[in-house]
Amino acid sequence: TISIALKDRGAVLPGGHTANAAYWFHGADEGHWVTSTFYMQTLPKWVTDFNNGNTVQSYKKAWTAFKNMSTYTESGPDNNKYEGLFETETTPTFPHSTPDLLDKTKDFEIIRHTPFGNSLTADFVLAALDGEQLGVDATTDFLAVSFSSTDYVGHKFGVNSKEIQDTYLRLDADLEKLLKTLDRKVGEGEYTVFLTADHGAIDVAAYLKAQRIPAGYMNWENINKTFEEFLQYTYGTKDIIKNFSNYQYFLDHKIIKNLDLDLAQVQEKIADELLKYDGIDRVYTGTQMKRNNYDKGIPYILQNGYNQKRSGDVLVVLQPGMITYPETGSTHGSPQIYDTHVPLLFYGKGIRNGSTIERTEIPDIAPTIASLLGIAFPNGTTGSPIGEVLR
Repeated sequence: TISIALKDRGAVLPGGHTANAAYWFHGADEGHWVTSTFYMQTLPKWVTDFNNGNTVQSYKKAWTAFKNMSTYTESGPDNNKYEGLFETETTPTFPHSTPDLLDKTKDFEIIRHTPFGNSLTADFVLAALDGEQLGVDATTDFLAVSFSSTDYVGHKFGVNSKEIQDTYLRLDADLEKLLKTLDRKVGEGEYTVFLTADHGAIDVAAYLKAQRIPAGYMNWENINKTFEEFLQYTYGTKDIIKNFSNYQYFLDHKIIKNLDLDLAQVQEKIADELLKYDGIDRVYTGTQMKRNNYDKGIPYILQNGYNQKRSGDVLVVLQPGMITYPETGSTHGSPQIYDTHVPLLFYGKGIRNGSTIERTEIPDIAPTIASLLGIAFPNGTTGSPIGEVLR
């Protein structure tokens, strides 16, 4: 089992606890692929050889359009006010040829924010096929690859940008190169691929608003002021809130106990207060997440991500189109459909030709692949095999 991604978490998590290796990209001023001592004490020779080559430096180049931009009809205009800028740029337009991309001999982080991060990943994957001798014997090998640059580009330019369309066109070419190599080295029809995404993304909220679609940006400064006044008046202290992150309020259980208050009642009271504020669509408490069993809709999605030991006491869901982010570029992380609806493709050996409109979920992938392999489901499996997929 080998797992590869620009991001450390994109490599470590898909590989799992028993991976032989997970490799990720350390940009900064080094531009090297690295791993950790969890997997090995020293890098294999093939990784060292790749790091010592010129591949990474070759992607420090101007980002020009992959195809004739007149064919980029699925995206908006190249020059608009909804996109971010690279250093020294005055317009978010092609070609992108800033000093960060061209002149600096180091500072390799910029590669992540261009489609060349995906191309670099594909090159390293091809090296891993040989270096790790994947698919050359009768024992099944598992190769997990995350192409992370789509995320970086989407954040910077938004999902309606020429840049994101160009990034996906280039990714398509990188995937073609990978599949053709697998055809040649493993054998056409002798391997199985699944492809999906960890999230979708919202269009730039300012752009949606300009199109008269309800959208906007949360004014947390005003909310926090009112909310702290509520806490002070109700409980005599605002310190009852320990932390706010990932749209979850974490309460200080020690203070609640010292005030001789009931945790569930405090959660409920705070939830009722937050529900009054503009931009907040719905609120759930940790007690609700623990005691109820939701089987559809937004609470179902929240509950799938709720950890009884580590998640917050009050969970906030913003209105559709409402985000916390700068006014250029895009983001994700909500339970709304634009963030949670992603493609899921299966291809290759053992896979039936066709499609389905039935609801499937990312947790269904592991038991589907396990069924194909004829092995037990992973012990944390929550999904079900997708029967339509298997031949």
